[in-house]
Parts: sequence; C-alpha cells; structure tokens
Amino acid sequence: MAIALVRRIVPLLVAACAAVSAAGCSGSTGSERTVFDVPSDFGQGLRGVKPVDVVDLGLPDLYNRTSQSVRLRAVTLVSAPRAVHLRSITAYVYPKSGGLGIGRGDLLRYCRKTDRPYPVTAAVARPHSHASWLIVIAFTIAKPGRYYIGRAKISYTIGGKNGWQYQNLNTTIFGIPTPPGARPHFDGCL
Repeated sequence: MAIALVRRIVPLLVAACAAVSAAGCSGSTGSERTVFDVPSDFGQGLRGVKPVDVVDLGLPDLYNRTSQSVRLRAVTLVSAPRAVHLRSITAYVYPKSGGLGIGRGDLLRYCRKTDRPYPVTAAVARPHSHASWLIVIAFTIAKPGRYYIGRAKISYTIGGKNGWQYQNLNTTIFGIPTPPGARPHFDGCL
C-alpha cells in the first residue's frame, strides 16, 4: 500500500517541481531596474469627477538616465482601487503646449485629428534625454468617492532585455454623483 502511494505521489511531485522551476525562469523580467527618473515631490488631484467622465492622467515626463535607448512595452496601474476602470493607455508625440498632468475628457475619442494616438510600444527614449512621448492613462470611476492612484508599472526593453520599474502618479480623484441627463465633461485636446 505504501509503495502504491509513493508511485502516485512521486510523479505529482516531479511535475510540481518542474512547474515551479519553469515559472522561475520563463517569462521573468527580474527585479525592478530604474531607467527613468522617478519624481516623488508632487501630488495632484481632480475634483468633481462624475462616473460618466473619462479621466486622462499623464505619466510624468520620462527622462532616460541610461546610456542606451529604452522602448516601452506596457504601462499598467498598480493597486488601483476597484472602482477605477481602465479604458486605455496610449502614447502621443509630446505636444508643443506641454504635458498633461490630469484632465477630464477622452483624448483617444475626441482628439484623434489633432493628437494622433500611438500604441505604448511606439514610445522610445533616447539615452540621457527626455522621451518625446506623452503616455496617457484613461480611466473612469464606477461611483462617487475619493480614489488614490499611487503608482504605475512601466515595462520596457533596454539593450535587448526586458525590465520594469515603478513610476509615481500621486493622484487623488474626488468623484461626485452623476445628475440625471449629465454629459461627460471635456477639458479639451492637448
């Protein structure tokens, strides 16, 4: 009976060990490596956001601290509240008017003619310089309340290797109820 039990368990243990070993090696991007400056001495907020509004949140300027070009692969919100619903993350050629901290509207929908959207993967930062790209995270809130969005995770490629880093957003959204018949607010294009 003990031998039969061992014969059943050993293959399961071997398979489990192989799965754990493979998970540790395949697809892993290692630990965080900071290639872009990470500002921490700022905070921003937006009041009067209704659930019908789209909030456009700009990623802080991306300054490449390294001696190699860095290409973005993805940007995601980290530990965002459940009531925050991500709509899109889009790259724009850095506008002449300056960057976007935060605003209401839907750049991706309303500003295609004046501000051409690109996938995040189009954004490249040359060595020791600011990226000429603005990354915009568009989201909505599901209900009124106070929501803090602290960080984003930037996945990138540098020197043929994948990496990632956190970027501070330090943003607080104050949501209010949507009155009957209210339309989404639009602050304008870049």
